[in-house]
Amino acid sequence: MEETTAPWWLAGGAAALWIAREFIGAVLSRKQDKAESEGSVALIAGLTARVEGLEASQLKLGQQLAEEMKLRMEAQELAHKLKLRVLSLEASLRGLGAVIPPEIPG
Repeated sequence: MEETTAPWWLAGGAAALWIAREFIGAVLSRKQDKAESEGSVALIAGLTARVEGLEASQLKLGQQLAEEMKLRMEAQELAHKLKLRVLSLEASLRGLGAVIPPEIPG
C-alpha cells in the first residue's frame, strides 16, 4: 500500500518551523516595539521639559509686563500731578500779572 500523504515527521517538522518563525518574529517585533516605546518616552520627556521651560518663561514675561504696566501707570499719575501743579502755578503767576508764553508741543 502506497502512502499518498506526507509522513507524520514531515508535518511535525513543518509545524515546528512555523512555530519557530512566529516566535522569532514576535521576539524581533517586541524588541522593535520596545525601542520605539523608549524613543517615544524620551521624546515625551523632552517635550515636557520644553513645555515647562516655555511656561516658566511665559510666567516671567507676564510678571515683567505687569510690573512695567504698574510703573507706567505711576509715571502717568505723576505726570498728571505735575501738569496740574504747573497749571496751578501758571494761574497764580498770571494772577500776579506775569506773561506766560504758550506751551510748545513736542
